[in-house]
Formats: sequence, C-alpha cells, structure tokens
Amino acid sequence: MLKTRLAVGLAALLSLLIPTAAHAGDPIMPLASVQSGMHCTGYSVIRGTDISSFDVDVLDVLSGPDAQILVTVSGPAVDTTGIAEGFSGSPVKCVDPADGVAKTIGAIAQGTGDYGNKLVLVTPIETMLGEQVDPPASAKPMPAALKRKVRALATPLSFSGVSGPVATALQAAGKKLGRALYAAPATPRAAAFPVQTLQPGSSVAVGLAGGDIEAGAVGTVTYVDGSSVWAFGHPLDAAGRRSLLLQDAYVYTVVNNPVDSDQQTSYKLAAPGHDLGTLTNDAPSAVVGRLGALPDRFPLRVSATDLDSGRVVHENVEIADETAVGQPTGSSSLTQVGPVAVAQAAYDILRGSPARQSGEMCVRITVRERKAPLRFCNTYVGGSPSSPAAPLVADFAAATGLLDAYNFGTLHVTSAAVNLKLRRDLHQAFLLAAAAPTHVRRGHDLKVRILAQRVRGARFTRTVKVHVPRYLKKGTHILSLTGAAADAVAGQGDAQDLSSTFTITLGDQSDSSNDDPGPRDLDELAQAVAGLHREDGVTASFRDPGDSSGDSATSEIEVLRDPQLRISGSTRLRVVVRP
Repeated sequence: MLKTRLAVGLAALLSLLIPTAAHAGDPIMPLASVQSGMHCTGYSVIRGTDISSFDVDVLDVLSGPDAQILVTVSGPAVDTTGIAEGFSGSPVKCVDPADGVAKTIGAIAQGTGDYGNKLVLVTPIETMLGEQVDPPASAKPMPAALKRKVRALATPLSFSGVSGPVATALQAAGKKLGRALYAAPATPRAAAFPVQTLQPGSSVAVGLAGGDIEAGAVGTVTYVDGSSVWAFGHPLDAAGRRSLLLQDAYVYTVVNNPVDSDQQTSYKLAAPGHDLGTLTNDAPSAVVGRLGALPDRFPLRVSATDLDSGRVVHENVEIADETAVGQPTGSSSLTQVGPVAVAQAAYDILRGSPARQSGEMCVRITVRERKAPLRFCNTYVGGSPSSPAAPLVADFAAATGLLDAYNFGTLHVTSAAVNLKLRRDLHQAFLLAAAAPTHVRRGHDLKVRILAQRVRGARFTRTVKVHVPRYLKKGTHILSLTGAAADAVAGQGDAQDLSSTFTITLGDQSDSSNDDPGPRDLDELAQAVAGLHREDGVTASFRDPGDSSGDSATSEIEVLRDPQLRISGSTRLRVVVRP
C-alpha cells in the first residue's frame, strides 16, 4: 500500500513538472472561406504566461502568390501598445458561419507601419502548415531578394543574464542591424514560472543558448498538432533546416512605443525559459519544431578572476550546436552568444569596466576531429567604461569565426572554455630613452640600456641585447626600439566599440563571400587560432637615416617582454655599423 501511495504521489509530482501531451490540432479555416467583415479573436501572452484575447476584424483578403489577410485589432490587451514585436505567431480564430465552430485562420505576422500598431497582416494557416516539421536535407534558405521584401514583425532576440554596458551594446548593435536585440531580466523563479505546455497563444522562444546567459528569439505559438509546433508566421533567419532549442518563455510586460519604425516600436520584454524540444525548420511562412528530444549542445565555460581580491565568477552556458544541419546562417551559436558571455563575465568580475585595467585571457576550444585543443592566450592593457572587455571579446569572436569559416571538413565542437583574469590597474610603462655604444660590428650583439617609466609610477632601466644582422651595410643607422600600444583606451573609436563586435557576430553572414579558402587542414586551423596571440614586447629594428617610411628597415625582433608589464612608446638612437 505504501508503494502504491508513493507511486501515485510521484506520478502527481511529475505531472506538474512535465507538460502534458498536446492534443490534435485545432480546426482550421481555409483562406477561401475568410471574408471581409469577419469579427474574430486573437490570442497572445501580455504578462507572465497567461494567454489573453483581443478583438480582430478582417478588412480584406490579399490574394496572390503570397496571400495575406489584412486585419485591425482592438481590445484592452492591445489598445495601449498595439501589436508589438513578440506578437508574431499570435493565432487568429474566426467563427465559421457554416457550422458555428471557431477555426484558426492564421497568425499575426507583419506590421504595416501605422501609428499605434493596430493594422497588421495575418499569414494564412494553410500556408504555415505547408511548412514541414522535417524539411529535406536539400532544402535551401529563402533567397536574399525575397528576404529583403518581407517586412515581418521583428522577433526580438532576447538575452537574459546581461546588464549594464553589455546590454547597452547589444541594443546599439540591434539598431545597426535593424534587428530587435534586448536585454531581458533573468528568468523568474520556478514557482512563478513552471514548465509550460505550448498551445496556441503561448509565448515561445527559439533558443541559441541556455544557462547563465540565455539567448532566444521570442514569439507566439500559432498551432500545435501532437508534438509538432508552428509559430511566428514568418521566418527567424529564413535559413531552412535548423537545430535550435524550442523553449517556453516568460513575458514581463509589453513596452509601448506607438511609432512603428525600424528603430522604435513596441515590444514584449520577455525571457526564454525551459527547454522543451527542437526547432527544426526556419521556413518562409513559419518556424516549425517538435516537442521532446533536444538538439545537440555543448558547454561554454567562462571563468573570470579578480586579481585584486581573488574573487572568481563562472558563466556556464549550453550552446545549441547546428553542425549537423551545416551551420545554416553561416555563423554558429557560439559566435553569436560567446562574445556576450565573455563581456558579461568581465563586467561582473570587476563590478564595472574601469578605463585603467589590465589582465589576460586564454581560450581553449575542443573539437571531435582533433585530439589537441585549439587555443590561444593574450595579455591586455586598457579598458573602456562603455565597452567592457572589448579587445578580449573581439579576440574570442575572431577565434570562433575561424571555426565557422573552415571549409575543408566538418567540425564538431565539444567544448569551449575561456579563462580571463583582470585587475583594476594599468600595468603599463612608456619608453623614455635608450643608450648604447656608438659603434657596433655586424653579426655581434649590442647591449642597449633602456629607460622607461611606469604609468603614474617610478622610472626604471632594463638592459637588452640587440643582434646586429650580418647583412647590414656599414655606416650610420638608426636603431628603433618600439613597444606595444595599449589594447583599449576610452574614446578611441570603433576599434574599442563593443557594439561593433556584436554587430558582426550577430549579423547575417549568409551572403558573405570570400575567395580566400582559409586553413586547409586542422593543423593549419590550429595555427590560425594560435596566431591570434599577439607579440606585446619591445622590438628592435635598424633603418637608414632619413628613412621615415621604413623602406630600409630590417625585420622587427622582440628584445624585451615582461608578461606583467606592457611597455609602450618608442625611442631611437644612432649607431655606426662596422664590418
């Protein structure tokens, strides 16, 4: 009896945690039956997870190869904000006069630019259901020309777990791209947001990643038939076959802006939620997925250490892996989400982003096809309050971009790890002068005494050896000693702009063309990634007097490197070379 009661109790508990199986799809109304003047009802989430209804009136049916239904909306749920970004996929049901049954006619999918966002276009349900759950492997993305013609309601790409200037940089990148990028609060506590059963009108997210940093495009479910789900009423990236997370979502509120433009419009402030299945098709008229099995994923671990206090923070992110479907957008989820995670970890560990900061970062990426990891390390000096860890983020994005662009085999990333260490101080010095014997011999070493001064600190000297090349002509030469500049100084333009990096990593890479095939095997790829390491020491070279362009300069040879101190600036001295 005890076992029976325990089993019953366990079953009841599981029923609260696992969504119940979806029933057969709701009845639909063919486009031929939709008539002007029909009074219908739309469904969407306005707050939390509860589905609200609003009035929809059919104005006209637009025929043609891309048939649509023109409607107006009204009612308490939409009177203030109109149809906002995130309403994409909201189902519209009309009563069929033939039998008195409410039937789905389609999904709200496109705006018209009207003031107030009340006049919108509906994608017919027959068109949406024509998009397959499992498109054939040969299915191609939507042509670029057709993508440009579609003015779909933007599906906000929501990042939760980000804050401060990282969030600001994401929004700035979104404006540059003409895409809705928002920083949303973290997902609510489990008690306020249990696992949802997706049904028409539910909020849904197409997730690139989950964990401490969540990234997903939030819209609305239109239709559910068993385990199959149709949403949005338009494409996400129009990339065809996909393998992303299908998730529920939580709506905090609808942010109101009655001006419907590319830069300003109303939107749902929402966060992706629980993993429920796999998004399999990013089609012209809908995104389609299946509840149950999740897509392939791999871990991204970002560890950040505060060198001043010893405090350590970790960002643990699960990245959706689209390798099996050929990275259809041309850019992996790691490239899109990883830079955001690196920037946020740097901001969190220093509790800000001071201009005077120094540190180091090591990146390690493992792939199934190679025993040894792909890796590089760099040191960094300088910062910007508006762009946390911008140089670190750019280097990480460059590494993952090399993987995305690899043309000579399929790479299966199994893990990615970032270890960064930062301090609130500028470990930098500047060269002031140098002294050495006036006469030197070819093929011999020249001892040079360098004078430098730490930023806001004391002067110091170092003695280095500079080899005089045997091929150097006899006579007078200028010996140039050149340090490495800081990586970022506030206010020095796009090179230090975090939003510029996000614009690249979150942009559309599908139309990019490059005749350079890149690394031809995994060893060359590993060398390319390792090549992201920068020499940051003092270099020496000889040139002829009066040669300001450097045409006669010898190759620069590193003569001094201090891993704890970036020595910048330059100095010169005149030497006479003898045979």
